[in-house]
Amino acid sequence: MQETRIDATALNPIYLEMGAAVQDCQRIELYISFIVTLLIDLSDGDLTEEEFRGSMESLGAQTMGRLMEEIKQKVGFTDDSVHALRRALKARNFLIHRFYNERSDLLLTNEGREKALREIRAKRSQLNTANAMLDPVMKDLIRLKGIDMDQVRTELEQRFET
Repeated sequence: MQETRIDATALNPIYLEMGAAVQDCQRIELYISFIVTLLIDLSDGDLTEEEFRGSMESLGAQTMGRLMEEIKQKVGFTDDSVHALRRALKARNFLIHRFYNERSDLLLTNEGREKALREIRAKRSQLNTANAMLDPVMKDLIRLKGIDMDQVRTELEQRFET
């Protein structure tokens, strides 16, 4: 049986932007899991490495909506920050669960693809607003925990290079 080949060249910008959006979503989820675990660690005493990993794994298995509820309970975010998190969740859910079903007709024309790209970029902007809000919280907790990020970065680079 011969495979049907489709020239997807015109869709590559869509795929590239959606791939970046998925990465943005994953970063939010990782940030929240890490922040909540650090807060548990700092408030309940030092977690063992196994407990820390277990917390990260348990939180990593939760939906993004549930993770946002966890972090709202543990961090005193302003109303604006909570709103940014909710907008990011809505953007994520649209891109991951509904974009291709609801916007497939846009992908058929150049004009439609441009409109779809603008929409994806607008949703990514909402995701990145949430990431920018979470980043300083995470950095403060890392500092409080006494983690040397330069050392962590070096160790990660070494792992990926081998």
